[in-house]
Amino acid sequence: MRVAVFSERLAPPFDEGIKNVTYNLLRQLGVEHTVLALTTGGADIPELGVRDIPKVNRLLVNGQLAALLRDFRPQRICYIPTASMTLFSFIRAWVLGRYVPGAPVTMVALQPRRQGMLARRLVPYIAPARVIVQSQASAALLGYLGARVHFVPAGVDTERFRPVPPAEREALRRKYGLRTSRPIALHVGHIHAGRNVAVLEALQRAGAAQTLLVGSTSTHQDLELAQQLQRAGVWVLAEYLPAVEEMYQLADLYVFPPAPDMPAERTPAIEVPLSVLEAMACDLPVVSTRFGGLPALFPAGPGMHFVDTPWDEEAWVQAARAALQDGAGHTRRQVLPFGWDRFVKAVLGAEE
Repeated sequence: MRVAVFSERLAPPFDEGIKNVTYNLLRQLGVEHTVLALTTGGADIPELGVRDIPKVNRLLVNGQLAALLRDFRPQRICYIPTASMTLFSFIRAWVLGRYVPGAPVTMVALQPRRQGMLARRLVPYIAPARVIVQSQASAALLGYLGARVHFVPAGVDTERFRPVPPAEREALRRKYGLRTSRPIALHVGHIHAGRNVAVLEALQRAGAAQTLLVGSTSTHQDLELAQQLQRAGVWVLAEYLPAVEEMYQLADLYVFPPAPDMPAERTPAIEVPLSVLEAMACDLPVVSTRFGGLPALFPAGPGMHFVDTPWDEEAWVQAARAALQDGAGHTRRQVLPFGWDRFVKAVLGAEE
């Protein structure tokens, strides 16, 4: 099948949720399909076949973009908007579809957005054939679109992200100079106050674990916050790590602290955070807020602890200690069904 994929600002490094989903989608599609990958405001990426089109306006009305799509004659178009499910995203999806009449469009909306009255009135007339969302709440926000909306979580590479034996874990700690007799509690994501990463400082102060923050380099890093965390004893790695799976493999616990009611632009996280799936694939116990699609996918129990009060430091300390007591062996099996091949089938409209 010929599949065209479009997403804005696509460029290395792929250490941010929306870019990471697009990267993995392109890789998986390329296994069985012929793919045209386009972006604007990003970069040419030869290894993925991505072509950057300069000076494309906000509505994607552009002669070069139109010509490339028409010449390729896609049988499916996939749009992954960085703005997620805004009114303008739906308009852009409609424009992409107009360039190749008859090619169904799938829009992948990875973050929630409020739907105003204008959107509710206009979007039903221009909506794509399928909209993939990452939580039941987002599906409910788009309930006026009916059967076109599908809650399908993003995927995880369970071959890359896998548990390792204790000896290998210790070797990885030596490799990165992360030596401690205490368990390591990890968070991977943006160094941003909206992520509630001050929780790591609370865990460090309570002696519950040695905390480690691996910051995304694709987004702005709050250096003052990073220094504050470091002064409290939190280890902060603010550089791109190609082998990020090794961070999970050397850790004992994964912590995901963003508040679920925080606006997406403040966190900013996708609703099924890839870092949580990656940690679970490495069989780490997880402590998280009830963020996005996580509670619907993973019930609370051994290896999965939810904190209902994101700003309650003591609740985080107690949950972290309970999760560490659980240990490994509970979470990997829960994410094995969420391969990228399943996500691709949903994007293409195949039976799930």
